[in-house]
Amino acid sequence: MSALPLGSAADVPRSVHEIADFWNRFTTLESEFASLWDASGTELPVVGERTSWMRRLSNFRHSRRFIDRLATAVGTFPDGDRQRLEWRQRLRIDIQQFGEQRLGWPEGYRDLLVAEEFYEATTTFVRQARAFDPQIRGPEVAQALRNVWIVNSLQMLLDLEVELTPAVFAYSMLYPYTDNYLDDPQISSTQKRSLNRGLGRYLAGKSVTPKDDHQGDVYRLVALIEEQFDRHRFPAVFQSLLAIHEGQKDSLLQQTSGPALTAESLLEISVRKGGASVLADGYLAAGELSPAEEEFCFGYGVFLQFLDDLQDVTADLEAGHQTLFTLAVREGPLDRITSRLYHFMHAVVEDSECIAGDRYAACRDLILRNCTLLLVGAIAESPKFFSRGFRRHMARRWSLGLRSMRRLRRRGERRFRFSGDALCRSNGVASLTELFSE
Repeated sequence: MSALPLGSAADVPRSVHEIADFWNRFTTLESEFASLWDASGTELPVVGERTSWMRRLSNFRHSRRFIDRLATAVGTFPDGDRQRLEWRQRLRIDIQQFGEQRLGWPEGYRDLLVAEEFYEATTTFVRQARAFDPQIRGPEVAQALRNVWIVNSLQMLLDLEVELTPAVFAYSMLYPYTDNYLDDPQISSTQKRSLNRGLGRYLAGKSVTPKDDHQGDVYRLVALIEEQFDRHRFPAVFQSLLAIHEGQKDSLLQQTSGPALTAESLLEISVRKGGASVLADGYLAAGELSPAEEEFCFGYGVFLQFLDDLQDVTADLEAGHQTLFTLAVREGPLDRITSRLYHFMHAVVEDSECIAGDRYAACRDLILRNCTLLLVGAIAESPKFFSRGFRRHMARRWSLGLRSMRRLRRRGERRFRFSGDALCRSNGVASLTELFSE
């Protein structure tokens, strides 16, 4: 394979001082959010108003019927553009009504959760992902889509058009192409180091030759970012990409079978990787960020990383990966560290200058409500890691019981898999990813 033509990648950044300033700010953000984590309280979270047993039971029964309706709707996905628009509108109304009646969503969510722009960005991404890699699997598309949705939410918060840009597509695709590769136990450490070295050089603007087809695909994705953002005009975009790249390299230490990492080391790695991931999202969405916007993106990324670690604690324990949560569970229940995460999330969102004021009230509420759902869902899926008293406290202030959440998740998986398979058969396609990319 020949060396890649980098175009503007060889340009000298407009100022060495500008790059130094970025890394000074990045280091400051690392320290700030590590300190905020340490300072966050561990008192029991108040995730909502007290909910009676009868209300939770009623919510469970309505949720079960709602899942069935959605699964049926998926199975009747129409062919024509007009019919699909009407289908989405009916689905939107059903989701809105269920959320407002059963989950306590405020009316402001109507224009946030099911906006047409989010749907268009999603379907456009699925089409482009399959065009880039016809063999891409549904779980990999879903993994990348999660980052697309994070960027879409940032676009909304930053008063930008909600859309899928070439840079957002490329960065989102890099998650399955790099994270999954680095996490794969079947890939040798030599191959992983080769990818890391080559990608680091390419992100820094140096000419590289891909060692294999996988590296070539990774570099092609970075080239899409270069086409949208000139390195000379937007140096922080590429410094943020280098930051997440360094964070991914550091996180490999969490997979080693060597000496156990200390809580301080694990906190440093998690803050760096998590903060850098959404900081890069912000720069790829806007090109440039104010200090307040940088701070919010970084903090948002940190608590999303912690949420991932909480959700993955069982898998990480089985794989021998080290996180703050696997460290904590070896010492006892995860009550205190999960409580700390809840209060840390609130501090990040409620103290942010760039989304302060009444104008962003619905957005703040949506972020915290959705992330709290992920947190409570993690407790529901792994009850053995929490004390009985903690589980009872959380369930009494949630719209559903923890056992009910597990049952609904299993029902949803079963019903949507059945409807999806039937829809694929009737359309002569192998997967929903293929169908929705048409």
